[in-house]
Amino acid sequence: MNNNAQSSGGGLPDFSGGSRSGGSSSGLPDFSAGGSSGGGGEGGGQSPWDSPPPAERPSTPGDPDGGGRGKGPLLAAIIGGGVFLVILLGVGALVLWQTVLSGGSADPTAKDPTSQEEPAEDPETSKHPEYTPTDDPSAEPESGEQTLLEKPTTDCTLVDNEVTTEQAEGVLRGGGLEFPVPEDWNTGTNWYSQTPYATDMSFIDQPVESGWYTVVGVGAVSWPEEEGEYPGAQEAARAIFQCSLTADDAEELYDSPVDLSNYREEQITIDGMDAWLIQGDAAISDTALLHTVSAWRKVTIVVETPDGPAVFDGGAAVGHDQQVADLQTMIDELHAI
Repeated sequence: MNNNAQSSGGGLPDFSGGSRSGGSSSGLPDFSAGGSSGGGGEGGGQSPWDSPPPAERPSTPGDPDGGGRGKGPLLAAIIGGGVFLVILLGVGALVLWQTVLSGGSADPTAKDPTSQEEPAEDPETSKHPEYTPTDDPSAEPESGEQTLLEKPTTDCTLVDNEVTTEQAEGVLRGGGLEFPVPEDWNTGTNWYSQTPYATDMSFIDQPVESGWYTVVGVGAVSWPEEEGEYPGAQEAARAIFQCSLTADDAEELYDSPVDLSNYREEQITIDGMDAWLIQGDAAISDTALLHTVSAWRKVTIVVETPDGPAVFDGGAAVGHDQQVADLQTMIDELHAI
C-alpha cells in the first residue's frame, strides 16, 4: 500500500530507511487526504499539496521516472508484497496470530498432592507463539491461527530494477511470467524497487483509502553473488516475504514483531513449473491511521521458470473483498509468457 502525498514542510521524521540497501529521503505523508494515481478504487482524493502520482511527476535529475534508477525504501510489507503495502514518499516508495486459552478444575482451590506443579507459562509466549517454518505440513499453523513472523536471515538486498520485459495489452508481465490485469487496476506506474532480490519488475496498483494504494508486481529473482548461490525457490520466497514485512520502515504499518494470521507456505506448480508459495495476513498497527483495512494479505510466489527463477509479489487489503478476490484471480491465472 502506497501513499502519494508529499510533505512540503521540514522537521518531520524521516522514514527513508525502509530497506537494508538504498533509500531516499522524504517527509511524513498526510493521512487525512491523499492523492490517487487514477483508476477506480475505494480511496483516493486530492493531495493537499496537489502532488501528482509517481508516473506523472515532472522529470528531475536522478528521478527514477526521468530515466534514473529509483532507490525507494521498502516497507514491507506489502507492493508487495507484495501484493504488498507501500507508501510513496517523494521520489522513493515505501513498500509497503493470538489465541488465549483458559481452563480450570471444578474446584479452583483443589490440588492433587501426588501431581507435580507445572511451571508457569510465560504470558508473552502464550500470546504470540513463534512459528518456525518446517517441511512437515502437519506442524504448520492451521487456518486462523496467529503466529509471529520470523526475522530474515539474509541481507534483504534491493537490486536495481532493470525492466526488460515488454508489456502487452490486458496483462502484466515480468521475469517470464504474466497474469491478466483485473478491472479497475492501474498500470504503467513506476513503483521503483519494491521487492527485495527482484529485477525486471512491473506493477499494477489500486487505491485503498486516502492516498494509499495496493501494489502487485511480477519479475525475475536476482540473487547477489555476495550472498552466495541462489538458494532455491523455497528459501528465496521466504527471504522476499520476510524482508518485505520486516524492513525498518515497516514499523509504520505493522507492529514489531509482525502478527500474521492464516499463515501458510507450500510447494505448488504454476503452469507446470515448480514453485513455492508463502501467504499470510499481516495485522495493521493501530498507529497506522488506516480506517478500512484490518490486515494486509501478503503473497510471495517464486517460480522456477526455464529462464531462471521468477517472483510474483503483492497482496490485498483485507476488508476490501473485491481486491482480495482480484488477488486470488491473479494467482490462479499466473502462467509463463
